[in-house]
Amino acid sequence: MPKLQLTNPLKSLDLTNVDLRKNLAPAAKIARDVAYVAVGVGVIAAQRVSARRYDVQQRVNKLQEQVNDMVPRVRDEAQATAQRVIDEATAKVRNVVERRKNVATSDTTNVA
Repeated sequence: MPKLQLTNPLKSLDLTNVDLRKNLAPAAKIARDVAYVAVGVGVIAAQRVSARRYDVQQRVNKLQEQVNDMVPRVRDEAQATAQRVIDEATAKVRNVVERRKNVATSDTTNVA
């Protein structure tokens, strides 16, 4: 079987004269700018969320006030309706009882 020989092409690459700071400075500046932009976007997003939360809280407070204003009126109307239903039912029951008494009384007087 033939022997396979691989050569390393990077062996002849000389990096001793390469200034990494000079070559990586643009990438570092871009990375720093990206970080600043990300932080700025995060701050703006947090401010918008805070403003929306404040708006929603104000709306909820306004609705709560409206509900609190309506509660006594609704309660009074419900009590009045319930009382009217009770009065009507009582009158009907009394009417039925009175008719039954009259029927029972007339039956006993007719029998005698």
